[in-house]
Amino acid sequence: MSRFVFILIATIGINLMFSCEKSKIKMTVIKDCTGTYLRKNSQDFYVCNDDILESYSSGEKIKVSYDLLEQCFGILEPVSCEMDHPYESKIEVTNIF
Repeated sequence: MSRFVFILIATIGINLMFSCEKSKIKMTVIKDCTGTYLRKNSQDFYVCNDDILESYSSGEKIKVSYDLLEQCFGILEPVSCEMDHPYESKIEVTNIF
């Protein structure tokens, strides 16, 4: 019985280690006059809290975790250009690794 418990605990521990890594996603920073985006697999995600990415330049690859949002909250800046940048969803970056 103790061998079964050991294998069960080891399996759970290994799964937890690998599941934590899934939340860290490597994405590319995209900045243009419409805002700041993170690109993953040819899909762009609009970053609502773009101030967190001020020190990163467009084209730079970073590892982040984020939350999907239905809409951005807070003060929204007016669009400074007439360019359209289609995106999949709005996100809030929670961590940069």
